[in-house]
Amino acid sequence: MMPEGFAVGLAVVLLLILIFLRAPIFVALAVAGVVGLLGLGGFTAVELVPLALVAQLQEYALVAAPLYILLGEALAVSGLGRDLFGAAHRWFNRVPGGLGASAIGSSTLFGAMSGVSISSVAVIGRMAVPEMLDRGYKPAFASGSVAASGALAMLIPPSLMFILYSSVTGESVADLFAGGLLPGLLLAAMMIVYVVVRAKVAPENAPRDEERFTWSERLTAVGKISPALLLIALVLGSIYTGFATPTEAAAVGALAAFAVTGVIYHKLGWQNLRHIFVSTAQVTAAVLAIVGSAFVFTQMLVVARIPDQVTGFVVGLDVSPYVVMVGIMLILVVLGCLVDAASLLLVVTPILVPAITELGFDPLWFGVLLVVNLEIAVITPPVGLNLYTMKSVVPELDLGDVFRGVAPYIAIEGVLLALLIAFPEIVTFLPGLIG
Repeated sequence: MMPEGFAVGLAVVLLLILIFLRAPIFVALAVAGVVGLLGLGGFTAVELVPLALVAQLQEYALVAAPLYILLGEALAVSGLGRDLFGAAHRWFNRVPGGLGASAIGSSTLFGAMSGVSISSVAVIGRMAVPEMLDRGYKPAFASGSVAASGALAMLIPPSLMFILYSSVTGESVADLFAGGLLPGLLLAAMMIVYVVVRAKVAPENAPRDEERFTWSERLTAVGKISPALLLIALVLGSIYTGFATPTEAAAVGALAAFAVTGVIYHKLGWQNLRHIFVSTAQVTAAVLAIVGSAFVFTQMLVVARIPDQVTGFVVGLDVSPYVVMVGIMLILVVLGCLVDAASLLLVVTPILVPAITELGFDPLWFGVLLVVNLEIAVITPPVGLNLYTMKSVVPELDLGDVFRGVAPYIAIEGVLLALLIAFPEIVTFLPGLIG
């Protein structure tokens, strides 16, 4: 047996060492958690982990995760991403930085179907970035718009991050989806405004597009993406009308995605089917491995009563609760530079939610703030997955250009966080409306 502080400190140091050595994050969390539990309670503490782990992974909300991943993977091979980008280009081509704005618009729509940010970056980036480079866009400007807007899939429903947050806190998935919708659309609008203004002020970043499209061509392009719009309406509409739970809507959405991919795009050959199911299994296994290992680590923190101690410390601070909240946001931004988004959410949520609840804040509102922080995490080096996904789908890009390209969007995410803290109604309005 070790003193609680020493055991927890040892586990945290071991976790950081394993992350520094580039061990898989689920291995780092599980090993550090088990070592901490051994230090706190010996083998007796560890014996309870398997049963608790199974109970955590049987959480009903988690059933939606592989279904939304399957939905996104099916759409990724369909060619729908090309149509989304084409339609957005026909509507935005006359504004400065039109291709960048088109990439953000198409990422927003694709994110409203997939819920996984790296899928959005891969699908939209594969088409949009080469097109922008061919038309003289600066590499940083082109790649930044796609890598950053791909993160919108984490905030705009259906979001895998909200499903994970619900599995830990018990908050309604439908309410979380509703809470993320307005902030997601606001963030997309802020990104588009930035692209347009930047292209107007510094046109060397994005040469003006002289191509003209008629209204007939624009409306035809909208017709081509009508399956996407119907799919979004089907999934979200069935949730908010009470016709289906988020998990049931995920199953219906996955079936509809297969129908779109097979019947409309004729892309359900054996090779694509194999790719869809293998990729879904790989991503799901990775997510659930992180969920399980993060639970082991957080169990160690619970045994050491860390959430209670954090709550007591935070409540005892003689400062405004909003000052505490800003401090939490800054800490999360720093942690997001070191740990991937899903792991960060699963580890900090059980620690922070009791504290912010004691301060009088709404856990649903905090969940949306947390996911905005996770958006920053996926576009922040050295761990940001969207950055490396962007590089992998457009290999000719220099990683330094990708890093420089996302920097302004990190600032935009920070502005959104400030707005959500100052005006929580942006988050709570829709959940209150449908509740």
